[in-house]
Amino acid sequence: MNTGRWASNAQNNFFTRLGSILPNLKGEVMRTSSLSLLQDPMVVVLAAGHGGSDSGATNPPHNERDQAITITNRAAALLQRRNVDVEIAPHDEDTDKSIVWVNRNFSFGDAWVLELHRDSADGLDLDDASRRCGIYYGTSERSKDVGEFVRRSLLLHGAHSQSWARPDTASRFGRLGWIRQTRPAAHLLELGFMQGKNDDAHLSWLAEVAASAIFEAFTGRSWNL
Repeated sequence: MNTGRWASNAQNNFFTRLGSILPNLKGEVMRTSSLSLLQDPMVVVLAAGHGGSDSGATNPPHNERDQAITITNRAAALLQRRNVDVEIAPHDEDTDKSIVWVNRNFSFGDAWVLELHRDSADGLDLDDASRRCGIYYGTSERSKDVGEFVRRSLLLHGAHSQSWARPDTASRFGRLGWIRQTRPAAHLLELGFMQGKNDDAHLSWLAEVAASAIFEAFTGRSWNL
């Protein structure tokens, strides 16, 4: 009986299965995303909303731009610790210039680009304003699939039950340049409201919630494993 070939095939199959669940030797995360839009991109690009001189929403003494930068930097660091390749758009550029920067450096299929914002609204209780998050997606069904996945992941990691996923046509602008004008696949995250908690610990929590959802959508792996 020739067991050599069977043993060799079994060993190869074992290491193939092992390779599908462990990081490779270069330290890169193994990706098995079920979302077709995210199966080709190899880089996550994060941009803080309202860069440059635009302060965005305010709740004195706090402003959206500074908090978005803090959240973006912390979310990027968390993802990099999980071996996700992350680029950060320059913080000193506004949205239009960030779009130019993205399009100069990336094409469709190269990257998944996300702009991170804080939201603003009156009349919400403290818990709702602090934990309600959302994601805007584009016009395609594949972009919607990503948005719905991210919403479910946000909820799983502690976002408020009123957290949402919406097409950019539902925004107050009717369409979002970050989603429509960038060459790569793009989404926009709203992470809590300025009228909620603004302390440093809460910004760190928002960064982890965002990083968890991005990681799970991009890699197909659970943040908690």
